[in-house]
Formats: sequence, structure tokens, C-alpha cells
Amino acid sequence: MKTKLILVLVFTFSTLSFAQLNLGPLVGGVTHNSAIILVKTYKPQTVQIELFSESNPHPSVYSETFVSDTNNYNYVKIPVQNLSPNTNYFYRAIVDGIKSKRWHSFKTFPLEKYHSFSFGFGSCQQSSYSKWNPEVFPVVAQDSLRFFIQIGDWTYPDTTEKKYGYRFNTSLALIEKTYQAKYNYNYPFAGEVLSQMPVVYAYDDHDFAANNPDGTDPAKQNSLWAYKAFFPHYPLKNPDNGIWQSFAFGDVEFFVLDCRSQRNPNKNSLDGNGNFNPPEKHSLLSGFAISGENQLDWFLNALKNSTAKWKVIVSTVLFNPAYSKVFTNTELLKKYPWMKEDAMDKWAGFPNDLNLLMKTIKDNNIKNVLVVSGDSHSSYIDDGKNSLIPEISASNLDVNNSLLHKKLEEGGINIWNQGTYDEKGHTYGKVSFIFGEEDYALLEVIDEKGKIAASYRLIAE
Repeated sequence: MKTKLILVLVFTFSTLSFAQLNLGPLVGGVTHNSAIILVKTYKPQTVQIELFSESNPHPSVYSETFVSDTNNYNYVKIPVQNLSPNTNYFYRAIVDGIKSKRWHSFKTFPLEKYHSFSFGFGSCQQSSYSKWNPEVFPVVAQDSLRFFIQIGDWTYPDTTEKKYGYRFNTSLALIEKTYQAKYNYNYPFAGEVLSQMPVVYAYDDHDFAANNPDGTDPAKQNSLWAYKAFFPHYPLKNPDNGIWQSFAFGDVEFFVLDCRSQRNPNKNSLDGNGNFNPPEKHSLLSGFAISGENQLDWFLNALKNSTAKWKVIVSTVLFNPAYSKVFTNTELLKKYPWMKEDAMDKWAGFPNDLNLLMKTIKDNNIKNVLVVSGDSHSSYIDDGKNSLIPEISASNLDVNNSLLHKKLEEGGINIWNQGTYDEKGHTYGKVSFIFGEEDYALLEVIDEKGKIAASYRLIAE
């Protein structure tokens, strides 16, 4: 009965107006006993977070008090500590002593390792390419997910800010507007999904700089600064140079990659005749000499040293290296000339990084690795026959389906053997880790009606 009363209270309050907050609150960086809560105020003001647990609603607990700052566009990230593991919390902001009427919720991670759970993920939303269709987000909100990973193209400011010549990231003020669009509670991703679960996020091309950018982008430091100021992330491994990070949930470790800030230009993979022939050090993850540990070294060392049963690689671009088949398919490139540049932008365009990763996995006998990816505006699953590592990709949250699978089939290429999404609707990815008599991961592509469009059961070794 107490739980029902709490829920009634929460959702009744969420319908009331709140004048002190500009955006938020929303939660990220969650562990078994802590979280980071993001708030944006209208002006410099004192901000505090009030929380209570579903199991013990009285008394509330309070964070330390912070002051929002115009230098950070009045965003403030508030750490909350000493939380209980695997516990539902409701939280709200207190701004200049005035309590928000809107309560949000999240659940801390478990302390024990062998804990079954599901997470959702997806990419590509709120673009100018097509009319937004947010029908998938209420389905996501109703699913039994512990958190959601947004893996890039979360708004497309390079296409919507046309009067600035597609160079939105040359202006911190313009970048800040893109985060306002991300967190706008009038849109159901923020209003329904992020209000009740943590979010993990890594930018891809359109929310980093422009279409298919790389580490030579002259304004990339603005994009890095904005991510650190405007998003509640996990600790960054080299914060001056990129946003790569990792986190764990039970016996699953996640490696979130930055596929933009350190990549060499895609065009470097072409020889003088325009053929795909990348030089040896052509890199997606570590194309430049930087201070501190580079991303590729960190990633390979982290995989080798991980003690988790499952390892999840979070890649904002398609991993499946069999996409490289388009480089020699003359007929297909004649019909779809953009495919060459598209494949160059994925892992298929960076064989050195790919080979080093696969060698690391083989030499160290690393088991139970899988990839979740985005970027291609469609969804697919491969068991590793084509993708080398089992991969699930889901990347048309609210944009039109690119039907990449269908287009590749016209050239006799089929590189996803466990199902694809070939309809006109929208999808998200869901991965469930089940621990029991048989440990396995269930990979699912789910459409806007809640129907499973593709699935694959990956048994643990």
C-alpha cells in the first residue's frame, strides 16, 4: 500500500508546474551507492537534491548545496552519495529553497555480481532529415530497463543550424542549445524515459561537429567542454582529450568509446587512385599523439584486465567489418555511391584498430564480448559470423529507416545473420543478461509497437 501511495504522489506532482528549474533534474553516473544529478536553473541560484527511497520514504535525505554558475550556462552537476544498493529512489531539485513539484526516479546498481537485468539503447533522434516520430519512447519507458544508453546523434544541430553554415560547435552558446533540446521535457525521451531511469551518452558525428567528422575538427574542444559541463557522465579516462569511459553493473562491464575526437580523417584511407587502402596507423580511436594514455591503449588494456563475466563495447558507429565488402562492389557503388564514404566512417574503414582488438581478444582468451552500436539509421543483429564479435545495432529511434540491409542485398551482401529491421517504423535495442543454470545474453530489436523485430540468445562461455 505504501508503494502505491508513493507512486500516486510522484505522478500527481509531476503534472504540476515548477517555476524554478530551466531543465532537469536527470541522473547519470549511477553506481551501487552514488549518482550524479544534473540541473539547469534560469540564473545563478542555490541547488540541492532531495531523495527518498521507495522502501523507506521517511525521512528524505539531502545532497550538499551547490550554486549554479553563468560560466557553465547555469548547469550544475550534483553528486549524491551513501545510497543503498539496488534501491529505487525518487528525487527532486530544491532551487533557492523552493522545492520542485516534479519527482523523478532511478534505481541504484546492485552490489552482488550475479544479478539479472536489462538495459536499452539506441541512437539517431530529432534530426531535420525527416519528421520526428517519438512513438517508440513511451514503449521504452514501459519496458523493464535499468538504464538507457544514448549512443549518438542525439539531435542533429549541424543540419538544423543552417544559418551558421553547419558549424554549430564553433559556438558554446549554440552547443548549449543542443543540450536544451536533449533535455526538453516536452519531448517524450526526456519526459518519459529519462525521468525514470539513468542515462549513459556518447556523442557521434552530428552532435559532435558535422557529418562524419574526425579529430582534426577545429572546434572539437568546444564539444568536449560541453559534454563535461552539461552531462552527468562516469569518470573520463583522459578528460582533456576525449570522453571514453567505463562502468560496471554486477558482472557486466561496459566500455564506452569516443569514436570522433581521436579518429584520423576518413579520407586518409584512400590511396592516390581513390581506392580504399589505409596506411598502417590509420586509427579510429587513437589517431593523434596526446598527453596521457591514448584511447586504444586504454581500451585494449581495460579489456585484458576486466574481471567481469560479460564485456560490452559501446560503439557509436557500426562495428561489423564485413561492411567493407562494398569497397569492391562496383555495381552497388554505382547505384549508391555514398556507401563507400559511409563504410569508411565505420570500423570497416579502420582495419588496424580492428585487427589489434581481435588479436587482444584471441591472445588473452577474452570471453563473452559483445558490441552495441548505432549511427546507420536502422537495426540489425549478427552472431559474430560476419561481425567477428556478436553485435546488435539500433539506430532509428525517431528517424526514417535507412533500409541499409535491403540496399546491401541488392549487391548480394548480407552481413547480419540474426535478423534486421526492414519496416518504416522505429526501434530501440534491448540487451538482457540472465544469470542462472545457464548464463546468457538476450539481444533484441524492439519496434514502436513493442513487437520484437529481431532477437538472438548468446550463451556465455
